[in-house]
Amino acid sequence: MPNSFAFGRFDLAPTSATVDAVAGVGTAQTGAAALTGAINNVTTAVGQTAVALPSKHAVGSPIIVVNASATAALVFPPSGGKINNGSADASFSVAQNKPTVFFAHPNGVDFTAVLSA
Repeated sequence: MPNSFAFGRFDLAPTSATVDAVAGVGTAQTGAAALTGAINNVTTAVGQTAVALPSKHAVGSPIIVVNASATAALVFPPSGGKINNGSADASFSVAQNKPTVFFAHPNGVDFTAVLSA
């Protein structure tokens, strides 16, 4: 089926499923720190909160973002992309001490975010 995908897969090499530490950079999409791992432990500080999802990520393969800081993280889609069908290039806020799972859409730049309780 050309328009289907499966949830819950890690299509990356087993070593990529380790936790990557990522520090937020600035507050804008331009210059945001790249999320490169399947699981990303993001740290933020005032004025240093932006991270960016990768473009052309495998459809259905999750990207987990855990914000272990006291400041909310701003997660940006790739240039021109949307998160949860919001505005193009708009950030998605991940509250402190909350994990969020992002799933890529087939177009390579849009994502669906699933927040934890």
